[in-house]
Amino acid sequence: MRLPLRGLSDAELLRTHRAAQDSLDSFSRAIRQHGSLIQSWVAGADVVALEHYPEGGVVDRRRGSQCFYHSHRAADAEHGHLHLFWHATRTGRRRRLGTPGRRGRGDWARTAPSHLIAIGLDARGLPVSLFSVNHWVADGHWFDADTTLGMVRRFELKGIAGHVDSSAWVTAFVRLYEPVIDRVLRARDRRIAAQPCPAAALGDRRIEVLSTARLDWLADLARIDHELKRRGLEPVTCPSPRSRGRPTDRSQT
Repeated sequence: MRLPLRGLSDAELLRTHRAAQDSLDSFSRAIRQHGSLIQSWVAGADVVALEHYPEGGVVDRRRGSQCFYHSHRAADAEHGHLHLFWHATRTGRRRRLGTPGRRGRGDWARTAPSHLIAIGLDARGLPVSLFSVNHWVADGHWFDADTTLGMVRRFELKGIAGHVDSSAWVTAFVRLYEPVIDRVLRARDRRIAAQPCPAAALGDRRIEVLSTARLDWLADLARIDHELKRRGLEPVTCPSPRSRGRPTDRSQT
């Protein structure tokens, strides 16, 4: 699914370009530091199916956002995928975190990690898909597409030691692909609603992946640049002391 661009206003296109540039910059930094985006999470370990990398996931306690990487598919272009979560109460609100280690208080006060979306990655760490999973796959609280998309818009991973660049990439990538995530979540809800008993379908282990969108991230980056030039717009740039460059096929797991 191509990222929709022609319907964007000039201001929206410029924001999209900013997210695209941020995702490219952070991806390139992760390659320089770790060898690949995937290695930033697995840190040289042999990837074992169903294990979470890093152990315990990447968690932004202040913002309630979380992700982890794992792999268990072997028959397609995907090497593994990131599961993204947002810690919410049953009503969909965030609450103030409990004090870690404090007696009688959990790390997360009255919240559960609700699944937002999954990002499929190939062996180079390039994103190849976005997909949604059934409720039984990740547990947490289940929310409709509108509520989940509100959480997606608040999702952010920032300032996490050892995962600064990969977290910046995930955050920028989510901002960039919000329109596609919207479509994937609405397709998810339509599929559940079409089941004979939607409530029972949420726990049906024969139904795992509910909706999918195939992506070509590098092609979308090029299309954004082209659309910007077609409209004669000048991108808003933020000077950085770090060098920039497009990812290459040399990034391996």
